[in-house]
Amino acid sequence: MSKILTPEELKKKIDKFKKEGKRTVFTNGCFDILHVGHIRYLKEAKKLGSILIVAINSDKSVRKIKPLRPINPENERAEVLSALEFVDFVTFFDEDTPYELIKYLKPDVLVKGGDWKIEEIVGADIVKEVYSLPYVEGVSTTEIINKILSKYKTFKSQPSAEIIKKAEKVKFLILDVDGVLTRGDIILDEENNEFKIFNVKDGHGLVMLNKSGIGVAIITGRNSKALQRRMKELGITEVHQGSREKLKIFQQIVEKYNLKKEEISAMGDDIIDLSILSRAGLSVAPQDAHEEVKKIVDLVTHCKAGQGAVRELCDIILKAKGLWDKFIDEYTNL
Repeated sequence: MSKILTPEELKKKIDKFKKEGKRTVFTNGCFDILHVGHIRYLKEAKKLGSILIVAINSDKSVRKIKPLRPINPENERAEVLSALEFVDFVTFFDEDTPYELIKYLKPDVLVKGGDWKIEEIVGADIVKEVYSLPYVEGVSTTEIINKILSKYKTFKSQPSAEIIKKAEKVKFLILDVDGVLTRGDIILDEENNEFKIFNVKDGHGLVMLNKSGIGVAIITGRNSKALQRRMKELGITEVHQGSREKLKIFQQIVEKYNLKKEEISAMGDDIIDLSILSRAGLSVAPQDAHEEVKKIVDLVTHCKAGQGAVRELCDIILKAKGLWDKFIDEYTNL
């Protein structure tokens, strides 16, 4: 018999257990990477009744509250939990919290980990018996992920927890052009026309930021009709060309939009950009930026300039702010 049930199937079971005088214990969580803290906690929870029910956040639910997670999909997380002898049933919920599920199932006992005060536990106003059990200090899924990243630094595809935290606060992105939005090549014809090659993925990243209410500004020392045209296509109006005093323009933007340092992300590639990068909450450089720049920024992208570096940063910001799934859903359902 499968331990993994829908809420409707589980409700029938619970009603039957109540008639038999069996106490049902309910707990919930992501249980992304199962660890010793989870095991000890669930064992103690089972002691509070006859039947232990574990409700796990669906993948959709996890993404709303923990950007870039889950590591393991919901079906695998459920299977691992159901293999534990002290876990009787596993179910799912899509919402941010299991409040409606608790209200529907009406368990006898509600349990959460020790980092929750009893009055703050979701469902405490519904269930009569509520417990907050102690966690194992220093053991968590986040700690395990950080430990892995620390030991295997060559695997850099995942931004660090610090970068994610900074990206979550970003409200405005400021970009250089040559060596950031382009590879840095300058093509001139005999009539002094300047040509630039832009990356379509970078462009779409900026469009998604714009749609999400995140401001974008361009500050460049050169003048280019090609740039003006491209920014118009992308709906970006804060375009400052021929700006030799980049810091002055930066300060005007900060004042205009009433921005705090931590709300600004900036990407540059050469030492002329240092004055702006040093004043941004999240400073970024493309993989092929000048070495002096890469020394001082918070993040160096895996992609090179004009080849997806800007898109990489856009994706990090959108995921950190919990906005990524909105676009996945939008484009999936076109």
